[in-house]
Amino acid sequence: MITIKRKEMNKRYKWLVGVMVVTFTTFSCKKDLLDIKPIDFVSDVAVFQDITLTNQFVNDIYGSMLSGFERRDFGYDQDWARGFANLDMMTDDIEGHNDLPMNRVQQGDLNPNFSMGTQLWAVNYALIRKANTLIARIDGVPTTNTALKDRLKAETKFLRAFAYADLVRSFGGVPLITTEQNANDDLEVARNTYDECVAFIIKECDEAAAVLLPSYPDATELGRATKGAALALKARVLLYHASPLNNPNNIITRWDDAAKAAQQVMALAPATYDIFPDYYQLFMTKAGNKEVIFAKKFARPHRTHQSAWMLHMSFTPTGWGGWGAFHATQNLVDAFEMRTTGLRPDEPGSGYDPQNPYANRDTRLDRAMLMNGSQFKGITVETFQSADLSAHPDGNANGRTNGDRTKTGYGLRKFIDEKNMTADAVYQGGDNDWIYMRYAEVLLNYAEAKNEFSGPDGTVYDALDKVRNRGGLPPLTRNFSQVTLREKIRNERRVELCFEEHRVYDVRRWKTGMTYFNGPVYRMNVVKNANGTITYTKALLENRVYKESYNLFPIPQIERERNRKLTPNP
Repeated sequence: MITIKRKEMNKRYKWLVGVMVVTFTTFSCKKDLLDIKPIDFVSDVAVFQDITLTNQFVNDIYGSMLSGFERRDFGYDQDWARGFANLDMMTDDIEGHNDLPMNRVQQGDLNPNFSMGTQLWAVNYALIRKANTLIARIDGVPTTNTALKDRLKAETKFLRAFAYADLVRSFGGVPLITTEQNANDDLEVARNTYDECVAFIIKECDEAAAVLLPSYPDATELGRATKGAALALKARVLLYHASPLNNPNNIITRWDDAAKAAQQVMALAPATYDIFPDYYQLFMTKAGNKEVIFAKKFARPHRTHQSAWMLHMSFTPTGWGGWGAFHATQNLVDAFEMRTTGLRPDEPGSGYDPQNPYANRDTRLDRAMLMNGSQFKGITVETFQSADLSAHPDGNANGRTNGDRTKTGYGLRKFIDEKNMTADAVYQGGDNDWIYMRYAEVLLNYAEAKNEFSGPDGTVYDALDKVRNRGGLPPLTRNFSQVTLREKIRNERRVELCFEEHRVYDVRRWKTGMTYFNGPVYRMNVVKNANGTITYTKALLENRVYKESYNLFPIPQIERERNRKLTPNP
């Protein structure tokens, strides 16, 4: 494959072309597209005179997308910092490594130098710049394969829309740059309004969906944008547009627009989309996985993600190593319902036993995280401490002050592909895909939007039950009010989409940060008694701080220094 990256040279843009296999570009169209002579350098003119090189340029745009496996904390210099920075570490669902910027946000320090905000801005605008170049020039590419040319343009419109959607959910209105920029152009551009950005994203999604295929019959095309991906992005953006943060006057028709957009994706099921039966394998299975709508592709040996450093090394059973970077909170565990009653543990009549806390729970709990007693590659996970701490020379048997043990009693299973792990804890990175959008989210988007627009009806319950059924939960009773079903839907999003970087935005768009992010976070204290029994006690981990101004990320300071027209968020 060919990787194409951009560089500036004497105020002219040229393209550096390295001949190497990069497996995020495994979605090439035909074998003959790969049958090209090795080259070291081609000009930007040549890239848009050869549809093969144009195709590779689009592949490079895909590869430049941020994923949850690749976010980097810019505060670290070491390579092992890659992957520590899951954005949901800013929420009440996760306690992260002590030195991460998300932990500082948890304590009330979210400022314009927030490294993850800087990365979000820079990477997305780099993608937008490439997309603008492609869209401006592709019509002039000489080829008889006009269908491919049209499709590549539609894919790029989707990718540009995806980048803008990522920006506006983080920062609100941002500068809409939709034309190719040159070195001598005025690069200081003012922010557009949030509504203007949404209108542009929706237009791009509609135009892309009109051209893109529902699916690609060739397996090598997996990872390319589809009609369903464009429609799913549209539904997500319209849901955010209707939400309290962005809809202070509660314009009710916005909820209807979001519900109808989700229905467009649902109309493609079950032929194209459906719920994958196994919640753990959902994140490992590539071929035949009808739940995946859009994902970033990884494949060994040439393209892996170093999520090992956040996921595998964060917390694994005794004998497998572990660094203590990722710990699910008791707050999140308490959101998983009881299979027998469909109630959360804290609800009356749930049937929850505090001394057998993981019995009869939603099966997604065991598939999403590790806890005391979990089975992991043939090992029983032990997170307990001894009742007699003095019996341990280090005086630290509880493990919570030891960075190599769990702080909360929980570790991560979701996303960790066990087949790539070895007993000596050497793990060279996973090659499972990062899923940006999947069918369960579409069903939850529909349920939320429809309930907000017109209240509970059979279609809302059916959408929720289809998602909940995978966890072994009983069907919902059809007697909820709009308010009580709203809370059920929000809890379901928390459980189903945990660690996928939704909650960091969901709580903000609902304007409930002061409820969930500004208060106590709990752990599970697990003690093994002298007689061998285990005692479980819910205990305070820490108190968190949140401010209403945190509903949007601050505009990065470095970007405001480069562009004096950028106004800050409140």
